Amino acid sequence: MIRETLDRFQRLLLALALLMPAIATAHPGHYHPPDEGDEFDQLRADYFHLHGYLEVGLAAVALVAVLLLRFHKNRKVKIGAAIAFTGSLALIVAF
Repeated sequence: MIRETLDRFQRLLLALALLMPAIATAHPGHYHPPDEGDEFDQLRADYFHLHGYLEVGLAAVALVAVLLLRFHKNRKVKIGAAIAFTGSLALIVAF
């Protein structure tokens, strides 16, 4: 039971890691005049706009952490990778 749950969690983390580069490099891609607003502009600017190499580095850390979670045999390394993954996701959202 626990092993199956961990396997599902690892598959979910791997899927998220594969989508991370697409999310990190997404860009709004449209123009609005200065006086016209869009209700989704703030959401796009906050979460889907690349602000620099920090986000790319954090996405790389998350990807490496997922790979370590999946393929490393040492339990302590897996715990550290899980912490690094959740921390990098939290920092990506914060920036």
